[in-house]
Amino acid sequence: MKEELFNVILTLIPVLGAVITYYILPCIRANLDSAKLAQYQKWTSLAVETAEMLWQESGSGNEKLAYVVSFLNDMFNKNKVRITDEQLRVLIESCIKQMKTQENKQSGGSL
Repeated sequence: MKEELFNVILTLIPVLGAVITYYILPCIRANLDSAKLAQYQKWTSLAVETAEMLWQESGSGNEKLAYVVSFLNDMFNKNKVRITDEQLRVLIESCIKQMKTQENKQSGGSL
């Protein structure tokens, strides 16, 4: 009886390992990635808002962009979190679009 139970347990171990590998770990990883993305979005939003306050005159978009990219590169890439230029661009554009949408809602205008 003990030997049969032992054999059943030995058979279940690889099955449980496969279930954990293919179902449980991806769920955990997805939750961690979404938390990181939320943190990146928060810092990008703060950097964009700061750039907007520092350069209020029109035509200073390049200076604002350079400031935000420099800030985010310093913040993330110096802490061994690798974010590519393309990922930074997407984060910044998303934040700017969200800010413009909020401004339009507050002013009662439409796009």
